[in-house]
Amino acid sequence: MGSQQGDVEASLSTIRRLTDTDFAALAWTDEKNQTVHWRHASGNRNDRFKRIVMRPNKGVAGSVIRSGRPLILKSFTPKSGDDPQDYSILLAENLKSAIIVPLTINERVKGVLLVGCRHLRTFDEQSIELVIDFAEQMGAMIQYSIDHAPT
Repeated sequence: MGSQQGDVEASLSTIRRLTDTDFAALAWTDEKNQTVHWRHASGNRNDRFKRIVMRPNKGVAGSVIRSGRPLILKSFTPKSGDDPQDYSILLAENLKSAIIVPLTINERVKGVLLVGCRHLRTFDEQSIELVIDFAEQMGAMIQYSIDHAPT
């Protein structure tokens, strides 16, 4: 797993560089416990992301996992009455804009890839497509490592 972890974190650094974003992270579903955890990050200011645990139907990650469709946040500002748990990763990393896309393994949404900025930003179509394509490649990389793991 150590090698895969290094590959994932290097990939997150690459997508940050290619999209000129401040933060990139990968959340993964734990089907046994019915939870979603942020597993890997690049550009993080602290390790709070590691302690964020959500239900698969909650928060920005849960929304993307449930719908299987990307979510583009042009300007995130929490509002009075909002549940902070719905935006915990955005709050923990002080993100103002983000692209969150599904990560598919064996034709099922198993997690999400998030890239974000700590300033307001309108993402162009090229950046959005780049993140979507990157998530597909990461899903294929992870699927390959699962399929070829020693038993």
